[in-house]
Amino acid sequence: MKPPAHEHTMIHNGDPKSKHSRVHQVGKLFDKRTIGLVLGPLLFLVLALMPVPDSMAEVVTGINSEAGSEMTLRAPQVALGTLLWVLVWWVTECVPLGLAALLPPIVFSMTRIVTWKTALTAFTDPIIWIFMAGFVLAAAFRKWDLDRRIALRLGLLYKGSNPMIAAFFVASLPVFILTLTGSITASTAVVFPFLIAYLSMAGVKSGSRYSEATMLVLAQAATAGAMLLLISTPPNLIAKNTALEYASADLTFLDWLVVGTPHAIIGLLVTWIVVFKVVKPEEKTIAADKSKMIAVAKQLGRMSRGEKVVAGMLVLAVSLWIFPSIVKILAHSYTGLQGFSADLSVIMPEAMPAVLVILLAGLIRVRGEPVLKWDEIARGIDWNVVFLFGGGIALGIGLSESGFATWLADGVAASMGENPSAWAIYAMSCLLGFVLTYAASNTAAALISCPIAATLALGAGLTGPDLLAPIIGAGLACSISSAIPSTTPPMAIVYSSGYVKIWTMFKVGIISDLIRLGALVALGPLFVSLLA
Repeated sequence: MKPPAHEHTMIHNGDPKSKHSRVHQVGKLFDKRTIGLVLGPLLFLVLALMPVPDSMAEVVTGINSEAGSEMTLRAPQVALGTLLWVLVWWVTECVPLGLAALLPPIVFSMTRIVTWKTALTAFTDPIIWIFMAGFVLAAAFRKWDLDRRIALRLGLLYKGSNPMIAAFFVASLPVFILTLTGSITASTAVVFPFLIAYLSMAGVKSGSRYSEATMLVLAQAATAGAMLLLISTPPNLIAKNTALEYASADLTFLDWLVVGTPHAIIGLLVTWIVVFKVVKPEEKTIAADKSKMIAVAKQLGRMSRGEKVVAGMLVLAVSLWIFPSIVKILAHSYTGLQGFSADLSVIMPEAMPAVLVILLAGLIRVRGEPVLKWDEIARGIDWNVVFLFGGGIALGIGLSESGFATWLADGVAASMGENPSAWAIYAMSCLLGFVLTYAASNTAAALISCPIAATLALGAGLTGPDLLAPIIGAGLACSISSAIPSTTPPMAIVYSSGYVKIWTMFKVGIISDLIRLGALVALGPLFVSLLA
């Protein structure tokens, strides 16, 4: 309803509300999203139109014998401009991340850096199906309460009263195990209400240091769990895809158990210890009412057929993911298996169990209905992430084909001096992935850092494990940051509880992040060498 005329006149004649309204409008005009919406394309135009540096022209000429046209010479600048445009939109979240990810195929195809077919095929990459299978498994766990049962069972394992150990069993371990479902966000969301109930049963007040510590332990353990399996978080799959594209190396599910899982376990223990050393809760003992927890567990009753089916689907998927790798290992000793191993790698790549899981979720019926109805499957898949990943693949292809990645790698290599060591390139790749996660999501950071790490390694002439290490290191480093709520969803979830102070989160996060980064830099190449 419109205000009366006299009110309208008063508003424009110095009413304080008018001033406040104008200040609000000005603030809204210059908020982060509005600035990002304009800054992204502006940076693109500036970079695309600026004079071509001699060093960049030399790189383009070196990798493209037909380079001569102005558009071809400007290709690296166009790629860099596109990268910054997308990055600004990702960081400011002025548009949905999935929509921003559509920019690379449009720009690169229209500027002839890549063909339309190549750019759009990125959105149907087989690895995307592994993402979707992870989302479907997480949705099935939630629907049939299997995630809640697992959290309760783990919470009942510890019978003692040590506050630090109790936090490990009710917060750290449950969320860490649940990341097996392929979603650290969903895992945190499951354990979060259970943890609040546990604190209430133990008589712990919401403003206490112990409640703050347990919440931080929950989020930190979820972040560590991101490294656990190949499907635990998008950066792991991005590293796999980059290794296949740049190094022609197929990182299998079993390979990731060798290189990623040890770092996940290190992260789990480091974060648990750091939280309690920094926060220093006042409680010396904790006495939760186990009878209430047992009562809740009894309410769930025996495992339903739905829970058993979902658990069987997870076991089947993991078994099929690991089986080809086991056969490949056995084939080294039994030459008769080499043909079978080669066939398996073709007919049973990681995408096959992923597609099978989605199919079974819709076909297997429990109590007259599918494990997941079709609309539940569609809602369970995070299409924003699917588009984000597809656009990231297209972005990586464009950065490579344009010559920008080679130019950047040459520049970074030059800054490290002549003939940089394999370890120096690995450490630089880890640092790049780690730093980028504070500016963008871990997925966006991996989409940028993994291809750059690969190009650095290739430019230095690295091969074998030395070539794989920077790619894997960059991907793993993107799952470390945890000092502020915006770095990863689990941190945002626990911060929203009101139990955690931002300064405490920052202190704990910085210390644990740096220790985990140091462990990654020190031990990463050793684990990768085991793949040789």
